[in-house]
Amino acid sequence: MLIKLMKYDMKSLSRAFIPMWILAPIVAMLFSFSIRGMIAWENNPWLPGFMNAGNGILLAVTAVVFIGVIVGLMVMTILFIIQRFWNGLLKEEGYLMFTLPVKTWELIVSKALVATLVTCISSVVAVFSCVVLGVFSSGEVIRTFAYMWRTFLEGVIEIDLSFWVHLILLVLLGITGAVKSIYHLYAAMSMGQLFEGHRVAGSCVSYIGISIAFSVIAGIIGIIVSYADPDFLYRGIYYNGKDLWGIFYLSYTLFMTMLQIVIFHVISERILATKLNLE
Repeated sequence: MLIKLMKYDMKSLSRAFIPMWILAPIVAMLFSFSIRGMIAWENNPWLPGFMNAGNGILLAVTAVVFIGVIVGLMVMTILFIIQRFWNGLLKEEGYLMFTLPVKTWELIVSKALVATLVTCISSVVAVFSCVVLGVFSSGEVIRTFAYMWRTFLEGVIEIDLSFWVHLILLVLLGITGAVKSIYHLYAAMSMGQLFEGHRVAGSCVSYIGISIAFSVIAGIIGIIVSYADPDFLYRGIYYNGKDLWGIFYLSYTLFMTMLQIVIFHVISERILATKLNLE
């Protein structure tokens, strides 16, 4: 049933996001070609002046469009996360969703998984578009990327296990960080339902309150740790030449991130299961 719930949300996102995901690298390529045209004109001043003017106009237009597409993609992603949860579970559509033979946690998890997928894809598309912009705008960038790739392949054989452990932990931390941010929004919107007649304002206040609360808790933990071990943040733990300190720190951060996800999920699930009053 969880897969069916995800398919329902996937249908709504495909109509809006797929065109943007395709458009972003195309606009980046056009922007890069306009940059290459300006560089070519500067290196060949004998080219007609109207070509320079045309390149300047094209450069300005494609720059504005590229920035607009990237910013729009990020804004659309945030709005999608908020809208699908708010309209799908907290508004009229919630009547239908809560009559389905599924548990409340499944409704929340399906929204979170789809939102995480959209966030990851949008982020990859944005980064890829920037890479396309750099690669096609300058031959020097192409040579730099080629050198970096060759160096990476040559060094893979010499890289020890700790590198891959660091890399895996960083990837997991990036994904769980995105999930935590999504669940943070879900918990705030769920708590906002407790503010009768002021649910939007209540959601905003809840979001800020949660952020402050976790910042205070993190600060208290930091103070306690610093008293217990003043050099905690500065010393490294080494074993056979391998840096275990980085692995420990990333593992600790990953654990705390996952703990926050669990807390946010429990808050959202309990409120939706026991306190929800649909509009």
